[in-house]
Amino acid sequence: MLTAMEVLWGIVLPAVVAGVIALIARWRRWDWAMPVAVGVGFVVAYAVMGRPKLPPSNGNDWLFWLAVPRTVLGVVDALVGGRWGWVMGVSAGIVALVVLWPISAGIEARVLWGTVVGMTAAGVALAWVAGFARMRMGDRWIIGAFAIVLGAAGLVTFSSNLRTTGVNGLSAGAAVAAAALLGRGAARSVVILVVPLLAGFLVAGRFYPEPGVTWTNVIVLMGAPVLLIVGALVPVRRGWVRGMIGLLAVAIAVAAVAGPTALKAKAAAETVDPYDAYR
Repeated sequence: MLTAMEVLWGIVLPAVVAGVIALIARWRRWDWAMPVAVGVGFVVAYAVMGRPKLPPSNGNDWLFWLAVPRTVLGVVDALVGGRWGWVMGVSAGIVALVVLWPISAGIEARVLWGTVVGMTAAGVALAWVAGFARMRMGDRWIIGAFAIVLGAAGLVTFSSNLRTTGVNGLSAGAAVAAAALLGRGAARSVVILVVPLLAGFLVAGRFYPEPGVTWTNVIVLMGAPVLLIVGALVPVRRGWVRGMIGLLAVAIAVAAVAGPTALKAKAAAETVDPYDAYR
């Protein structure tokens, strides 16, 4: 269970910070400020919850220090990304490698590099999906879908014995959700920022704790946003209908893995060994 302080500083705070910046961006029509809203919301929550070390001692702290260049990439895409901006999604693989590097000696080489290549491909694909889908359904639904996926990644990581990283994932999800509700535009730019975050949370949750996030959860959560295409291709006139269908498809896929994982962790936490009193 989350503590009151984790809810306040890890969920409410990033939502408020991101929401305020997103509102300003909407008022001024600054699409480039949308990834700034998400990045600042995440960084502020991370810094308040715990002081990141420099140089980082583990992969989780790298998620904090890499937030600035990831946010810059999102801003660059919003300003000059153009037709080929989705290529910036390769940063998901870079983040995955940096997060895993401190423990790379204990990971089989083919698994390590296979994971990095997979996250690189997923980052590029999801940035392209965001750019394609926004033409059919608008930005808000796409950003909202990624908020759901990030929150779910935080939940399964939290439930897999990596509490701090899990809370950080929930913080990122809260910041993205606030940007979706209160901001406007720049869906692909936000995705270029949040997909590397998603990759970082999932690989940390998979390789750092024991037993860790299952490969099924990693693959489903990383691939779920592709289902936005389902909504984008629905032959209806109203964009909000396509957006709702895409968002619902993503939410169902995410719930299918995140729900059972959270319930299993809750049941395990509530199980009391009757012999504990005699030890």
